[in-house]
Amino acid sequence: MANNSLLKLITEGGRSESEAADALDRVVENILKRLRKGECVSLPGLGKLVPGPKTTILLEKPASKGAARGRR
Repeated sequence: MANNSLLKLITEGGRSESEAADALDRVVENILKRLRKGECVSLPGLGKLVPGPKTTILLEKPASKGAARGRR
């Protein structure tokens, strides 16, 4: 079930709740499809989803401002 706050935000754009839920499902399915292919998925403002070992998914957070960039 989709998060009610997110559905409310999407429906404010003029979509019905069922259209918003369908759109959200498509986005999540697209993200999962890319991760299954071994691709990384950027989530602006949150970081990057990276396929990990076996069935895990890792979230690489963006470097904080002023910190050296790169992997630790």
